[in-house]
Amino acid sequence: MNKPARQHKTAIRPTPYGWMTVFLLFWLPLTAVFTANNFLLIIFIMMIGVVIVSHKSAKRNIESVTLTRRLPYEIYAETPFSIKYKFSSDQELWGAVTLSFREGPPLQSESDGVRISRVLPNETTVEYGHFTFPARGDWRLSAGTLHSSFPFGLASYSRACGDEASVLVFPRIQPVDDDIPIQLGGSGRGREHVDPLGTVPYLFRDYVPGDPHKLIDWKKSAQSGNLVTRILSEEGAREITLRLPRNASERAISRAASLIVHFGRSGTPVSLEGPGLWIGPGTGREFSRKLLTVLARWPDYPETGTDRDHSSRVLVEIDDSGDFLWMGRGDTDELQYGHLR
Repeated sequence: MNKPARQHKTAIRPTPYGWMTVFLLFWLPLTAVFTANNFLLIIFIMMIGVVIVSHKSAKRNIESVTLTRRLPYEIYAETPFSIKYKFSSDQELWGAVTLSFREGPPLQSESDGVRISRVLPNETTVEYGHFTFPARGDWRLSAGTLHSSFPFGLASYSRACGDEASVLVFPRIQPVDDDIPIQLGGSGRGREHVDPLGTVPYLFRDYVPGDPHKLIDWKKSAQSGNLVTRILSEEGAREITLRLPRNASERAISRAASLIVHFGRSGTPVSLEGPGLWIGPGTGREFSRKLLTVLARWPDYPETGTDRDHSSRVLVEIDDSGDFLWMGRGDTDELQYGHLR
């Protein structure tokens, strides 16, 4: 939830040119008095005027800017994402120029902030920044810092800019295709297609010795040069339950989230089980987001009780090392017990 941005004070720090100007503002009048040099007094008065104009222009330049952030709908730990910035200025004459904006912790970035050459008056300038969050969980995003040395570089003007926001970061997602049994759509599975009759969805994967010859798709095999097997929905959409211990390691939580994303994309029903917890089964993006939200805050989740009357066809135990133990429940082609690394 975003909080309205409040007006922050502008901080001023002289640059090396600014400190030189300060020195001259002291040196010129003293030298003019001792040497009776009126020309130095004229220079001193002109420099005073330049400093005043520079300060007022610079302060107005940076205080005229407002900023709106737009974060992605889903953010994953240790995974780069983009923030969309919208800058606007209420300064009617020329807008705002030569600005830079920098985010603070917990956001991490390899760049030195976002640079904006000009924000036109009464228009919106869009820029993008690329960041990562170091870990999953709830994070508080504070205001960033807007900088400018306009117009003469005598001082650096900065102020806090942007709304504060609460951000939920999901666990890091890792590739898991090679760790999923081929019966459940592991490595070699293609995109989902529709049966010619338009009723039964099926998937493609590479041929595995033992697959019935009647399931080989000869047309796809001829196109790819390798044997391709067609897997019907009855075999490819078995409900899967993921089980985690309460004290699950970060790697185990990350691997569970990876399975949720993987099976969510293929439409496979998924449930999540833990001590005092049972959610599911369900499919779809919003349901996957619900499970990822629980994992993002693990082990701080609401006690929901375990549905003992429900038993999915495939149970996946995830230990602290992040290894998967796949177990079939009453399948005719029961999965073998064992760790897949």
